[in-house]
Amino acid sequence: MEVFFLTRGKSDEVEEWAKWMSTRHLPLPVKKGDNSVENALMECQLRPIQLWGFAFPRESRDLVLNSLNLPSENPFFHTSEGKPEININGKLWLLRKLLGADKIPVPKKEAGILFMPYNRIRNINFIGIGIKDDKDVSEATHERI
Repeated sequence: MEVFFLTRGKSDEVEEWAKWMSTRHLPLPVKKGDNSVENALMECQLRPIQLWGFAFPRESRDLVLNSLNLPSENPFFHTSEGKPEININGKLWLLRKLLGADKIPVPKKEAGILFMPYNRIRNINFIGIGIKDDKDVSEATHERI
């Protein structure tokens, strides 16, 4: 079986939890040739499908969107011919609505990008879901973002 869920929390605590979950073993009944059943230990697998929220100042919107190459029209999976096998872009509206976000606007390219080491992100597919605007507050507090 496989269960799907989201996590949200302080990154170091989520990472610690993920390490712990990755070391779990549970009994798995295995039928032997003589029809007897023996319990073996199955190594459970934590398979990340990650939803991220990145909080940043409104004034840096274009810089952040350029750095993550968002919005992206890239399909989620690619075949060897380069044609989409599964394209989820049209189905993201529901997740965007659940998050209370708006469609990601096309950023101004002249805003530049943040440095990201290409060798660390070249095999990551960033899929834009939505963007939520800052609240207007008069002080520089955490509530602004």
